[in-house]
This record gives sequence, C-alpha cells and structure tokens, in this order.
Amino acid sequence: MNKRAHRKAFFILVAIGLIYMSIAFNLADRFSMKRTSEVPTSTAKAALTVTGVREPEKTPYTGKSVPATEPEREPSFFISVPIVSAAIKEGLIEKDGLVLIKKASGVSADFKRPLQILKDKDEEGLKSIAGIVGKKELLHLLRRDGISVKDELDAGDIILGRSYTVDKTTLLALFDRHVTNDLKYLFPFACGDLEIDKGPGGFVMSPIRGQTKKEGAVQEVEWVMPNLASLPMKAALEKLAAKTSNIRVYGNGFVTDQNPKAYEKVKGETDCEIYGRSAKQ
Repeated sequence: MNKRAHRKAFFILVAIGLIYMSIAFNLADRFSMKRTSEVPTSTAKAALTVTGVREPEKTPYTGKSVPATEPEREPSFFISVPIVSAAIKEGLIEKDGLVLIKKASGVSADFKRPLQILKDKDEEGLKSIAGIVGKKELLHLLRRDGISVKDELDAGDIILGRSYTVDKTTLLALFDRHVTNDLKYLFPFACGDLEIDKGPGGFVMSPIRGQTKKEGAVQEVEWVMPNLASLPMKAALEKLAAKTSNIRVYGNGFVTDQNPKAYEKVKGETDCEIYGRSAKQ
C-alpha cells in the first residue's frame, strides 16, 4: 500500500510540474503561432503599409515652358494717352492750355493743346508735355499702376513708350483708370497694326480695322479768323487758342501779319500763322 501510494504521489507531482513548465514558457502560444501564422507580424504590417500608399501621377516633361497669357511689348504712343489724361486730371497741365513745341531750327515754334498733340501723335509735342510734367511725376504715375520703368530713361522715352514693356491687360487698365469721356473723339487710337477703342465694358485692343471713325464735329465747325493786327503776341495766341491749336509763331512783340487773313472763313483745326516785328521782312 505504501509503495502504491508513493508511486501515485510521484506521478501527480510530475504532472503538476509539467503544467507549471508549460505555463512558464508559454508553450501553448508558441505551438499555436507556428501552426496558424506563416508570416511574422512585423512583416505583415510593413506589407500593409506599402500596398496602402498610392504614388502621385507624374506629368512627363516636354521641354517646353508654359507661355505667358499676355505677352509684353513696348507701349509706344498708346501709353501717352493715359499719361496726358492723368496729368490733366491732377492739374499738372491744362487741358485747353497751349504747349510750346520747340523746333530745332530758327525762331519758329508751334503751339498746340495737349489733346491735339495726342491726336497728331506729335513726338516733339509729347516731349514738351513730358518736360512740363517732369520725370519724377511720370515715374510716380506709372509705378503706382504697377508699371516698372528704369530710372535712367528720360522723360521723353517714358511718355513715348520706349525702352520698357507693358502687358496688354495692364495697359488697358491704365486707360480705364485715367482716360475720361471728354477724350472719346481721339478713339479709336491707332499705333502700328493695333488700335485701342472704348467698348461697352471698357477699353479694348484689336487689330486696326479698315476705316477709322470720323473726327468729332467740333473740328468741322466753321469760324471766322479774327483780326490780330497790332495785338501783343500773347493776346493773339489766347484769342486763336479758343478756335484752333495749330498755331505757328514767327518773331515776337506785336502782331504785324497773319495767315489766314482777318475775317476769312475757315473750318475746324485750321493751321494759323502769326508774325511779330522781328520776323517782318
């Protein structure tokens, strides 16, 4: 009995020992992982991460740059219109005042109103306006509207639109901002193969059409040439300026002769010449 009891106790202790060993070494979990998992956990997670990322599509490079929507070009005479209009609005020049246009030769000179200078695209007249307004004011006017101009340019180049560029959108915005309705008879304003005109939604630029509009009716009004004899040159100029801006002066002092003659009927912006004592033959 004692031997049998001892043997039974021995086997019970062995069984208990085996149970403790299995718990201590987690043998059940190890055997289960080997049977149910073929890929390590870390590898599975990595695989999930890789397959879940979508690479962005790449546009093939063609070697061509995207062109600008509005190419820039020298504004030429176009820029003179908003410049002169802005100068008039800001009181830098008088709309109906006469601008002395100096000539290189002799004592002769022309006097024109600013808008007539624009209409004629008179380069020397525009340079004279630029001299009156001043380079500093011209640079300020353009730069506040987003137009970059080199400091070394002279006032004449600025008002004639030379040696700098402006895109079409900026140029037309300049017209919309500064050009007033009383300048409408200047339009369409042509330069080169393009013209700018006022449309329902603002100013537009387009290729020159076959015909341009007729000039304003004011330029076709008939009037009588006044008698300027013996008047001081300044008084004679003021009298003529109310009728025409195409005036040429020869000499100074008091008027001794005139063309057209006194009381002659003329039309519109006719050419007038007045002579002072120093030019008398």
